[in-house]
Amino acid sequence: MFNLTIHQSKIILFVIFLLIPVGVCKSQGFSFNGQISSWGTGIRYLNEWDGNTGIRYIPQFNYSYLIDTNDLLNTEVLFNTYYETDFISDNYEFKPYRLILRYTTEQTETQLGLQKINFGPAQLLRPLMWFDRIDPRDPLKLTDGVYALRYKYSFLNNSLLWLWCLYGNKENKGYELFPTEKNTPEFGGRFQLPAIDGEIAATFHTRKVDATVYYYRENLYALDGRWDIGIGIWFESAWQQNITNMAVYKWSRMTTIGADFTIPEGNGIYIMAEHMNTSVANSFWHTDQNRQLSAMMITYSFDVFNNIMLQEYYEWHNKNLYQYLQFQRTYDNFIINFALFHYPKNGGNLFLNDKNYLLAGYGLQLMLIFNY
Repeated sequence: MFNLTIHQSKIILFVIFLLIPVGVCKSQGFSFNGQISSWGTGIRYLNEWDGNTGIRYIPQFNYSYLIDTNDLLNTEVLFNTYYETDFISDNYEFKPYRLILRYTTEQTETQLGLQKINFGPAQLLRPLMWFDRIDPRDPLKLTDGVYALRYKYSFLNNSLLWLWCLYGNKENKGYELFPTEKNTPEFGGRFQLPAIDGEIAATFHTRKVDATVYYYRENLYALDGRWDIGIGIWFESAWQQNITNMAVYKWSRMTTIGADFTIPEGNGIYIMAEHMNTSVANSFWHTDQNRQLSAMMITYSFDVFNNIMLQEYYEWHNKNLYQYLQFQRTYDNFIINFALFHYPKNGGNLFLNDKNYLLAGYGLQLMLIFNY
């Protein structure tokens, strides 16, 4: 279904009316492209097969206008429409995916509308997954966007400043358990600077949480960094502060450390590993409960067309092992993606708010992707 709030409708109209004068002027380019994907999944659990199939279409409209040598105004409009069935019930939807008005200069980028905001060096286990829910196992890397105004400033020494304001987002984002209070803005920022053959960054975000029976202020703090010392190493550490006496825990912490290296055999074997610790407590420095999760990814390209990737995850407390093997063949505009996977028998979730929660057993998926 296509349901829009008044606020979201205003953004769409705003983008449309901005496109009209740009088109009348000497437009620098209008483009229309998109992606069509179809998939079929089979899962075997308790000696029975189950599955689903579906089709998705994401059309994309782009308009660009070069104001002068360094100033560019452009828009992106994408919709996400899909149909999925498990042969018992059907699910279909048509909704905005990206609605972006962007103004860039030599050192700045200002972006308004429904957009993706993500950052941080971690690839599989991401404490800084604050505004998106990208699943590293998803070949399409799809995620819903957020309605926001985001500003970036690039300093001459390669430092980078981000500032943002979010408004009108009713759905939970990232690891959120509760949505933001209606009609209240969210604010945050990030400062990233070079640091001895690498970079380090500090990030902050604050919002008013609607926990159904009460409201409270939530503050997010984070530090992250990445360096190349022959191997790549990185870390992400994020703290969540719940300013209320009603919460069971006032503090939660997520920290990931990771490393990657390419073995010079054949076309290069890329190996990456990450480990994440999640803990909760009633004070900043203490730990009352924690969860350990490890991940590894290995990729190898046979040539420019064929690639294979293995991801493995291990959840230490319940001793759950998750395995995901993917083979991908790429043509000019066409991609064939075939995956085999194995999940624990208890159906435990791999990530917090995992969309594959309760999947158990083993199975396979075939996905066909066409880009034009």
